[in-house]
Amino acid sequence: MINALPLSRLGCVRKIYLFTTSSRHFSIPTRHSRHLPPSACLSIDHLKDISQEVLSSSPGSLIPYNKSERDDSYHAWGVADTTIQKVEWLIRGYSAQVLNTQMQKEYAVKSNEDPSESIKCILDLIQKVETEGDIYMKLRNEMRSQLNLNQKSEQDKFFDEYGDQETDTDSQNFPEIDRVFASPGQTIGMFDTLLDTISMATDSNTPVMVGNIFDRINKRFELDGGMAFNVNPNTVPTQMTYNAALRAIANGDNTGEKTRDHALMHAFDIFHLAKSAEKKKCINAATYNYMVQIIAKYIPPSEMCGNLANAFWNLAKEDRVVDSNLMRTMESVNCGGFEKYETFIDKNISNKDIEDIPKAWKVFEKSLRYNEEDNTY
Repeated sequence: MINALPLSRLGCVRKIYLFTTSSRHFSIPTRHSRHLPPSACLSIDHLKDISQEVLSSSPGSLIPYNKSERDDSYHAWGVADTTIQKVEWLIRGYSAQVLNTQMQKEYAVKSNEDPSESIKCILDLIQKVETEGDIYMKLRNEMRSQLNLNQKSEQDKFFDEYGDQETDTDSQNFPEIDRVFASPGQTIGMFDTLLDTISMATDSNTPVMVGNIFDRINKRFELDGGMAFNVNPNTVPTQMTYNAALRAIANGDNTGEKTRDHALMHAFDIFHLAKSAEKKKCINAATYNYMVQIIAKYIPPSEMCGNLANAFWNLAKEDRVVDSNLMRTMESVNCGGFEKYETFIDKNISNKDIEDIPKAWKVFEKSLRYNEEDNTY
């Protein structure tokens, strides 16, 4: 049996949860330095043992509902924090077992694990915390509904006794009207790591899988207020969210018209969402790089392929995020001999590097990256 026991906070920097078994113990920091990689479970034995414990736990035990005076989103995520830290730690460990993922590059893990098995384990863990969050919200709603009924009953008694007079209902401490919010448990960090892992272990079903995952991400984002009001870091997509999804589609297998249609549909949907999130600065050079790769892979060599690639190049220039990766991707596009595109490439990109292009095109080349030192996302 492995338990999570909160220990005292070390200064104001981090908080530790100690996980113990009959033969070993190890700690998981729950507050991470932005200058260091987040912790990950790198032991296969620990991964399997602790994952099994999480997955086999009783429904409702990982994120237990307890009535609180502050029965809101902030309180719910506080209750879920210990479980979130453990599950994210496990998910990063599974991702580290897959070659060329961000976690694998951070920890230089050498693994013979099947990438599809790692993805399945990550999905199982996310599904588990989703179920736990749904149970929490169901219990919360039932409790709130009962309190609202009691409130109505108290009001009826008051009016029966004193008539329809003006009253200060706030002084009676009646519960506020419920505000809908995303269930606690699933974090954007979990989805970022999942999408990054999928991007390095793709197949013909990847576009559909990515589309389904992004639907869940966007639904949770909107539940917490959407573009105008969402300030919950657990549900707001990052540059990695959008770009890892596009990278997965770009790396997928083009096995036929159905795969092509799903790939293009989901890629343009995701790009539209990223562009709509302009205030949150989620569009960068990687976004355009992966979109051009998708166009080159899924649209046959043609004038349309060249025109679309050129359109994204112009958008990248407008956003001032051109980088060397995008330049090389533009060169690789096969437009089927479309003369205007080939002339454009020869004039503006061929035999040039990033230092040769106007500075105005690359003002935000690095500053809008997910990680300024890494151009992947």
